[in-house]
Amino acid sequence: MSRPFADEPSFSSGSVTIHDVAQAAGVSVSTVSRILNGKPDVAKATRQRVQNVIERLGYTPHVSAQSLAARRSNQISLLFPLEHANLTQLELDFFVSAAEAAEAADYILNLITTPLDTTRLLNLYKSKQTDGVILMQVQMDDARAQILRAQGYPFVMIGHGQDSDGMSFVDMDFEATFALALQHLVDLGHRQVGFIARPYTMRQRNLGSAVRTLKGYLDACERLSLTPHYREPLLDPQEVYVAARELLREEPSMTAIIASNGAASVAVMRAVQETGRSVPADFSLVALATAKIANLTTPPLTAIHFPTDKMGYEAARILTSMLRDPARPLEQILIAPELIVRGTTQSPR
Repeated sequence: MSRPFADEPSFSSGSVTIHDVAQAAGVSVSTVSRILNGKPDVAKATRQRVQNVIERLGYTPHVSAQSLAARRSNQISLLFPLEHANLTQLELDFFVSAAEAAEAADYILNLITTPLDTTRLLNLYKSKQTDGVILMQVQMDDARAQILRAQGYPFVMIGHGQDSDGMSFVDMDFEATFALALQHLVDLGHRQVGFIARPYTMRQRNLGSAVRTLKGYLDACERLSLTPHYREPLLDPQEVYVAARELLREEPSMTAIIASNGAASVAVMRAVQETGRSVPADFSLVALATAKIANLTTPPLTAIHFPTDKMGYEAARILTSMLRDPARPLEQILIAPELIVRGTTQSPR
């Protein structure tokens, strides 16, 4: 039976450090470090002695220390600048699902909400604070994506720009989404259909989701020979309510509205009810929404399903796969819309 060295101290589980191993084995800390990281420049006898001490003391190398030695952090970062957006349940769904995928691949996900300029973004990689990033709030001509592509740093986008060559992304097909919503209402017999779009400030910043949602509605109106009626309010419920009232005054014969997010639907219903009409008996409503939101309204909301959990998970999965195998092909996932008919749409009277 092996016996500890006479001068070897006793340790509680988890308290052993690399310094303790070096002292017990009679070598330097740097020698232990080289052995732990598989360096070949250590004598076989010394290597065996250190390994014996490691087993005897129950030493477990610190994950971050090993990662640093391997010039990686075992961390990925999700960049969601809060400068122009609010943190809602929708965003939390992205974050939680991305964290689950990261953990499944033995990575830690960090959330960064401060806007980063080019220098600070690149420093995340250069200082080994992150191995890769997930970009959100992606613009049609996103400088962050362009500089990361040019530098060869691994990244994935939730969203995509006009030029996405050489980039991996996960996105909703927003143009097809709102074309499908409008087609559903037209098939029911609606001919005057309003639209609560993403905020004008988002389209002004050239955010892909805002640009594509409005384009999808306008293109579908043109194809179906409908007159477009839309507003681009802020995401605040009161702003949405005012915008819906304006649409109803602008076109009194309007019988349906499409909302670009599920949270807006309650404000739209309030505006409709104040005109003496009810949903769906006198007025129909469709929105882009998660199942959680769609099932909270009364009646339940007819919606294009917004798979935030899938989008966050897939983005982190693609990024961690890319980090494990840099030679793997790019992945570009454009999610087709799925219409789920519930209780807020029917044929007009």
